[in-house]
Amino acid sequence: MKKSSLLALSSLLLVSSPFVYADTSAPATTDSSKPTLETILSNSGITDKEYIDASYIGHNQTPNTNIQVIDPNKSSFGLHQLGVVIAKQPKEGFGGLVNVIAGSDAGAICSYGICTNNTAQPFSGGSLALPQAFLQYAKSSWTTILGKFPSLAGAESFDSTLNTNMTRSILYNHQPFTHTGLRVSDAVTGSTTLTFGINNGWDQAAAQTSSKTIELALNETFTADTSLVASIYSGDEAMPQYGATYNPGNVVPLIYTANTIGGSALLPTNGGRSGLRNIYDVVFTSNLTAQTTFIVDADYVTQQNAALSTTTVGTETYWGVAAYLNHQFNDQYRVSLRAEQLRDEQGVAIAYSGGGTPLGPNTVREVTLTLGYAPVKNVEIRTELRGDRADNPIFGTSNGSLTQNMLTYGVQGIYKF
Repeated sequence: MKKSSLLALSSLLLVSSPFVYADTSAPATTDSSKPTLETILSNSGITDKEYIDASYIGHNQTPNTNIQVIDPNKSSFGLHQLGVVIAKQPKEGFGGLVNVIAGSDAGAICSYGICTNNTAQPFSGGSLALPQAFLQYAKSSWTTILGKFPSLAGAESFDSTLNTNMTRSILYNHQPFTHTGLRVSDAVTGSTTLTFGINNGWDQAAAQTSSKTIELALNETFTADTSLVASIYSGDEAMPQYGATYNPGNVVPLIYTANTIGGSALLPTNGGRSGLRNIYDVVFTSNLTAQTTFIVDADYVTQQNAALSTTTVGTETYWGVAAYLNHQFNDQYRVSLRAEQLRDEQGVAIAYSGGGTPLGPNTVREVTLTLGYAPVKNVEIRTELRGDRADNPIFGTSNGSLTQNMLTYGVQGIYKF
């Protein structure tokens, strides 16, 4: 389940000691009677999490941001995320959670209304994002949250530490990241949780339409090792205009299937259009052994009133399946294999973000192999090799043409403190 256990943010607190002259030949000692910051927070019922995600990622072609939303550069080192978390979520009563992410990923995952650049085009949202910030009230089997929170759709997260691969899946780019609104959950039994919510829609801290999106979800734990999450989101989303300047590969015409929305000139309140968007998502998880986990994520999405050409408005449909096989060899070494396919019936959702992709049905597939090595408990080094292939060309080449294939490779370091 993507995001229901996601992080919240805290400020980094540095504890300093008085400057003391001491005999350097004597071993250093600590005063165990003095409480640590971790102890103070824990005794107050506050949890915190901080991490850094930095990497090098390279591609043999120009990336298509409708395929790999987080990695827009052909070859680059990057500070992807500095995440800080703070939360107080008691089993009964009021609480809350805040999650802030700084770094290059922030521009891709920020929500309309609170991006540095409020047009919220991919990778122009600035270097700071607030993926979560909500109030919580829990009573008996019921939990209510109000604010901004992760979507229940999908198997992956905007938080790097919660994913087993470096790169995000194709499906991840075509699912909502977060929602702003109200969510109510009822733990009906020890194995069944029902969720109902109402929110602004996909990745909107400020609403773009007057209508709201409905959220329904079922979380069922069949056994200690097997679970399923089924979710539905349905509501109007702002649509881009179409006309003589329409280019099926440009970012603006694609935003109704990606996670970022164009500027206010496109909003229905300013003469733009909107259309009903439905997403049906199922995530099945099974722990095959104590060391091996198998996950399947399946999506079906429809978008009405979408611009399909310079003169055509219709319904955009795409569906996809991603499968994950994760194995932990020991405390230090693990491996993760991901394979997926996304079918775009109109060819718009996965068209090359630089332009020029012919319209029409298209299918893209990818296979990713990730090796993880943890030299110490709070550090992991990941290496990854990924191959993408589409039926029709959607990746840019150095000579300006398009190709069907792209190879991705990289190394990532994650430090949690």
